[in-house]
Amino acid sequence: MNLSSIAIAAFLSSLSSATADTVLGERSTSEDRGIAALKLRGAQEKTAAGSGIEKGRQLKKKQKDACGPETENSCVATTNVRSPSTLVSCLNGTSSFMDTPVTIIEYPDGTDNEFHVNKEVYKLTFPQVDFDDFLEANFNAGIGGPRFPAGIFYAEGQEEVIMAVNCARDAGYKVSPRGRGHSYQGLGSMDGYLVIDLSLMCVPDNFTNTTQNDDHPWLLGGEQKVIGTIKSGSGCTNAVMLAYTAEHFPDDGIYLIGSCPSVGITGYATGGGQGDTTPWVGLGIDDVLSYDIVLYDGTNVTASEKEHSDLYWALRGGGSGFGVITSLTTAVVNTPKPLELEPSSSSSSRFTYVICPYKQTQNEAKKFLERFQDFLVPNLPFDSKKYKDKIRNSSARFGGVGSYSTGGIYLGFIGIFLGSKDEAISTFEKAGLRDPDIFKESESVELEFSSYADVQLFSICNAMSQSNSFWQLWTSATFNVCEDLGIDPDEYCNQKLFGGFGATVHLPNCDPNQASFNLEDVKNVILPAIKAAAIKPQSWFNRPGQQRFAQLSLLEQSYPGGLVFGRLEPDVLLDLANVGVDIFHFAHGAPTVVARDETGYSNREEFTLISFGGAGVNEMEKYEEVASILINKAYGGDSTKLRGFYNYVNPVGTTGGDWRTYYFGDNYERLSEIKAEYDVTNGFGNPVQVEPALSKKAKSGK
Repeated sequence: MNLSSIAIAAFLSSLSSATADTVLGERSTSEDRGIAALKLRGAQEKTAAGSGIEKGRQLKKKQKDACGPETENSCVATTNVRSPSTLVSCLNGTSSFMDTPVTIIEYPDGTDNEFHVNKEVYKLTFPQVDFDDFLEANFNAGIGGPRFPAGIFYAEGQEEVIMAVNCARDAGYKVSPRGRGHSYQGLGSMDGYLVIDLSLMCVPDNFTNTTQNDDHPWLLGGEQKVIGTIKSGSGCTNAVMLAYTAEHFPDDGIYLIGSCPSVGITGYATGGGQGDTTPWVGLGIDDVLSYDIVLYDGTNVTASEKEHSDLYWALRGGGSGFGVITSLTTAVVNTPKPLELEPSSSSSSRFTYVICPYKQTQNEAKKFLERFQDFLVPNLPFDSKKYKDKIRNSSARFGGVGSYSTGGIYLGFIGIFLGSKDEAISTFEKAGLRDPDIFKESESVELEFSSYADVQLFSICNAMSQSNSFWQLWTSATFNVCEDLGIDPDEYCNQKLFGGFGATVHLPNCDPNQASFNLEDVKNVILPAIKAAAIKPQSWFNRPGQQRFAQLSLLEQSYPGGLVFGRLEPDVLLDLANVGVDIFHFAHGAPTVVARDETGYSNREEFTLISFGGAGVNEMEKYEEVASILINKAYGGDSTKLRGFYNYVNPVGTTGGDWRTYYFGDNYERLSEIKAEYDVTNGFGNPVQVEPALSKKAKSGK
């Protein structure tokens, strides 16, 4: 990982037409590089001054004071002229960040696995200095193709974030905040931007959590309430937060997460994240109580209901393009109390993992789809007490994923029920979802767990074990996942072939359809091992894998992303099932009781999310077929009624419409005005984020 003097010298020379006066030695120090960069910077600034370029550098005061959306303010916001040497010297300074290694992936010690080699990168890296290190630092879990930012800085605290933002702004660069790099399009590592990576700011020992002893009601009312809060760093993952919640709220606390362990919580908590407990808790944006965020002018503010409430509104659904979020305070919600059954349940378990398959013939499939939709969203006003009371004791207790497919492998749903097996069966029976004319009971599964963390970890483990590659894509697992977890592969793993590589993978036995499945082994060995890996922020379990292979193989392909829809006629649902669609996730329940304009997320009544789960022509054809069904059979030919899911953003999936309306609906104009107030020069902007509104004078051309 040592940087060669030749590479550094070449890099510094490339930053300006001026010639560096300093000849770097064989092993240059960061001081040498800093001196060279400063000399280059001086030469460049003299050139700029002589050509009048400096006249454009006028934005030095707070942005909202300079060029906000005020109607009487006619100034035009500008950014500084790009100066690569300024960026280098400012960031590296006297701290030698370019010589400071940081560990971003850790594996267990003391194993014989040759792939258990921790990954280190430099805290600050540039492609012209050490391209190999830059590639390692520039990971991207998405599949939108490789990105080439101007530089990558791994921040380890709020002060470092402020420093990096100030350096980027003064040097004329935009900033790309990166939590865990899961954007489909690699938008956390934008080309030519300074990437501020936040993953090292996830330190569980520094979290603060509180318990709520007073009655703090939550979205569904009744006995649902907030029982505590967690303030965490912004670079954390789903897995870290689940493991931390299990440790500090072991009895009945729910912290909403998604299905992929290595997804970062910040993008999730600004775009409208969904998960297995969304129907009970709400969307990922609903349970965030405050954000600490660094703006492009270098100031840090807290956005909440009481402070910067407009920014708080925008961050909850408008994406993360308003600044660099450094920490979040999130609500922990209680689990529901047991249902009153006749006869009463003999089980003390409060969480059940369910797999519910259905017959795929046309008449039976249509019956299932109609009954299931009525179960998820009763035909009542969303803002009525009757609606809340009904779903609180029924459908809001279930959440998960599904497959609407009459010709594929599966028709039905999979997920978590917040209650015992008896409660789950009773609830589904009342909705007509276990009638033998449509239900395939012999293939159904109900597994009870004693804690939310265990059932959620099992859901993740089961999902990843369905494929011979999910463990290696969703995490940085090696081919022997049991060795990664520190458990006996012969006793607790199944073997599968890793497609295309001719390698054998060892996967934890979390699949109840396998003959070797043993629930007690899962509870006593596999889940504790996963939880131990999950709590470590730099663990292989919290990093995506195989991203470089995916990037290189998908350069010319497109990913349609996600599409959401609300209640549909049964015939339309059947048409979708005849095409075959994957549901990731169901967002009925709590999200639907929030008004469209209450947060930046407007798609409240669109409770079903279709994920187009592969790249290439076939997925685009499927997207277009699904969109055509919705437009022509549900929306009266009006394509503007289509709605996308911003966490799965990709403008290719808009059928040629306006992506602003597609993702943000009627909320876009207000989002744009707030963007202009907090980031008028679009210092954090990218092509598919909210753009700052023009002032009225600018719009009129005056």
